[in-house]
Amino acid sequence: MFSNRPDHSRWYDPDAVSHRFKAMCKRLGIDSHLHALRHYAATELISAGVDVRTVAGRLGHGGTTTLRVYTAWVPESDKRAAEALASRLSEAADTMRP
Repeated sequence: MFSNRPDHSRWYDPDAVSHRFKAMCKRLGIDSHLHALRHYAATELISAGVDVRTVAGRLGHGGTTTLRVYTAWVPESDKRAAEALASRLSEAADTMRP
């Protein structure tokens, strides 16, 4: 995934990338690790409305794993979900009124 060559003919050793990321986080005073970027990406994509199957495909596994492991609770998304449900219920109630 990471290469310093324009043609990507030679990859960095994965441990080297992890160590560099760890060193950068330490230098910046951030408590994180490279794998956290995977969680972040999944959460942000789902919050942006990308379907779970697509996000799971990008991560290389099933949708259940994506939802269970790689996503975090996002209050803004929950608010949008509540508003969408309230709107649908209101529309349904309007169609039932004589």
